[in-house]
Amino acid sequence: MEFLNSKPRSIYKDFYIWRYLDQNITSDSAIKLLGETKRVNRKLFLRFAKRIDDKSYKKIAKCYKMKPKEFVKSDADCIRIGFSVYDATKISKKELKTIDDKIKDRYKELDKALKVLMSDKPFKKLLQSDKKTFFSVFNHIGSKYRLKYFNKKIPKKILAKLVEDRKFNYSVKLIVTDTKLTNLQNSLLDTNSSTLNAQANFFLAMNALRHKHKKRALKYLSIAGKKFYYRFDKDKVLFWKYLITKDLDTLYKLTKSFDLNIYSIYALQKLNGVKPLDIISNIKCDPTVKAKSSINDPFVWLDILKKLNSKDSNLTKIADNFNSCQELPFKAFTLERLNYKKRNYFIVPYKKYLQHISMKKKALILSIARQESRFIPACISSSYALGMMQFMPFLASATAKNLKMKNFDLDDMFDPKTAYSFASKHLDYLDRKLHHPLLVAYAYNGGIGFTLRMLKSGLFKKGKYEPYLSMELVPYDESKRYGKKVVANYIVYNSIFGKNISIKALFRKLIEP
Repeated sequence: MEFLNSKPRSIYKDFYIWRYLDQNITSDSAIKLLGETKRVNRKLFLRFAKRIDDKSYKKIAKCYKMKPKEFVKSDADCIRIGFSVYDATKISKKELKTIDDKIKDRYKELDKALKVLMSDKPFKKLLQSDKKTFFSVFNHIGSKYRLKYFNKKIPKKILAKLVEDRKFNYSVKLIVTDTKLTNLQNSLLDTNSSTLNAQANFFLAMNALRHKHKKRALKYLSIAGKKFYYRFDKDKVLFWKYLITKDLDTLYKLTKSFDLNIYSIYALQKLNGVKPLDIISNIKCDPTVKAKSSINDPFVWLDILKKLNSKDSNLTKIADNFNSCQELPFKAFTLERLNYKKRNYFIVPYKKYLQHISMKKKALILSIARQESRFIPACISSSYALGMMQFMPFLASATAKNLKMKNFDLDDMFDPKTAYSFASKHLDYLDRKLHHPLLVAYAYNGGIGFTLRMLKSGLFKKGKYEPYLSMELVPYDESKRYGKKVVANYIVYNSIFGKNISIKALFRKLIEP
């Protein structure tokens, strides 16, 4: 408790509170800590509920963990807390009627959504509902139910009203990224997209291409290009304009991007050949100098971050203070902030722990570590992913067991040697199943189950614009972007190690038998 009281409110502190609550502590101690949290996520709340002697906390926790059928015998408040529209698709209409009878007088919005699912003609009922009900149902049911009951053309008049709501941006994504929703996809071909966001316009472009409408795709791409903010996304639009038109001027524009990504690398290699890329990998550090403070302490990194984010910070001076090789990631991180849009830093820190690893695996480990943490040894994510390789606690504990590591503690993940070792073990498993750095990256981020389901859904097969079209239709936005970033890193690190890989050839392997 003294340790926790001494630390600033932060996600990092939340992680240690989460661990502290795993011990047999008093209800009073847990209550005191509740006010010290930065963000009480579901994971943290369930541990608080277990330790706090309060019926309301325990009821909420129980409702969170109930299975769909169990809500039939629960009360209206518990249904409102834990029962979702997705859960409603997992039980019979008779059971759903029992649940709806309990909540219809108190929770009108949920009642409207459940009545759509209880209908004999759910799609017709959905189209007759108000916009709020439409989106609460359509955007939150599972893909199987959406395919079975809602894969029909949406009338133009209704579509015109739905487009006005910002929630329709997410509906577009759900429709376009599900390869089986062809009727819904056809509904979108003539969509007036001026009110939709950049991402929805980009998905509409991909949808138009899949249905062989190049001119419409270019129209949506132009709108997306104007609305996108990040250079990565603007480059994505240029890349697709080139694929459609084969206009070399468009490709040339892409070579001028300050962002080194799969799209700009493709353009550079297409126009200039497969040559070493313009990157900075050798930042000087002194192996004889010790770090001024612990690199394994999350709160040390938190303090550094506060200094970097301060309006009065002198980034050049801060970078110069990181002289030891142990602090190399801190220095690179600071220089990247200082030289934003001008320099691409690809360091290889803690080399001695990678000496006995093959070049291919080494490049992949470094590519993932750069994307996960920028090699910061003691960083912690909001979901409590830990260290340089951002291992979730459950995976870290399982890997420690597989490696027969005695007396393992989650804080061990803040040690670069342990982080690299665990990543090597986990990547061996993923590579045996998936055989390609992009697919391995998807699995590292979203899980191997997600990746295998995605491959079974029909993505990454031979066809027009493949595998690039499939790469844009990966259903999880985070995993989709993550995979692209890791592959760009992978090309760069191989270049650093003397192996210049053709990105086009690497992607071609994705659709080979």
